[in-house]
Parts: sequence; C-alpha cells; structure tokens
Amino acid sequence: MDKTIDRKRLIKTINSLIVLILLFFVCACSRNSYYEHYQSISDTGWNKDSVARFQIDISNISEPFDILINVRHTNKYPYQNFWLFISETSPSGKTTQDTIECYLADNRGKWLGSGLSSIYTMPVLIQQSRRFSQAGKYSFAIRHGMRDDVLAGISDIGIEIDHVR
Repeated sequence: MDKTIDRKRLIKTINSLIVLILLFFVCACSRNSYYEHYQSISDTGWNKDSVARFQIDISNISEPFDILINVRHTNKYPYQNFWLFISETSPSGKTTQDTIECYLADNRGKWLGSGLSSIYTMPVLIQQSRRFSQAGKYSFAIRHGMRDDVLAGISDIGIEIDHVR
C-alpha cells in the first residue's frame, strides 16, 4: 500500500514538473510583437528597382518599440553581407532615409540567424526603444543596396515592430 501511494505521488510530481516546464517554455518563447509582416521576393531574384513596402498604424506614441528588419535568404545568397536602403514616411509626410549593412554569414561562411534546411532568417535591429512622434500610418520602403541588378538568394524581406519589455 505504501509503495502505491509513493508511486502515485511521484507520478503527480513528475506530471506537475512537466507542466511547469512547458509553461516556462511557452512564456519564454512568446514574443511581444506589435506588427510583423513579410513580402516575398521573386524566385528569379530581387531586382534593384523592386521596393518592399509596409504600412503600419501606430496608435500609442508613449510606448517604446524595437524595429527590426527580417531577412530570409537561402544558401544561394552569394555574399557575406547585405546592404539595405530604408525610407520611412511619417503620417505628416516627412521622409527619412537610412542605409543599413547587415551580416548574413560569418568570416568562415557559416550562416548567422536561425534556419532550417536551406532557408535562414536574420533579424536586424535598426532602431531600439523608438518612440514614434505622432500617431497614424507610417510607411516603410525597403530595397536592396547591393551592386547586383538582380540579387539571388533573398526569399523574403520583413519588418517587425516589438513592444519593449
């Protein structure tokens, strides 16, 4: 009888621990994303004249946000680094432009970021703890800044705006 009670207690304890561990992973992996969207790039490559456009409605100007550009690429991308031209237009029509360099591979050619199989995603933080100056629709336009007229290996480009924790 005592062994049966001990065994049941042990099973309950193990089940409780499993549930706690699963809850921990769900909470730890949950993201605090306000906006995230991707645009697919043609299988034939990203033309230098093609622009990925995103419109984001910002309603809370007192809250800080992290802004990231997410680059999805294949192992056919021919370079270690990647240049982006980013323009942002505020609701009032003011436009700012920035040039960002990001590294998709280390010096030995190992892809950075995360990936499965032959698709990799590299998040690039472009603004940290940004407070938008006014509420309304913000437009972001992104194009590649590489010398190739048609750039192979980029499959998607995305923008992510996260609440700062």
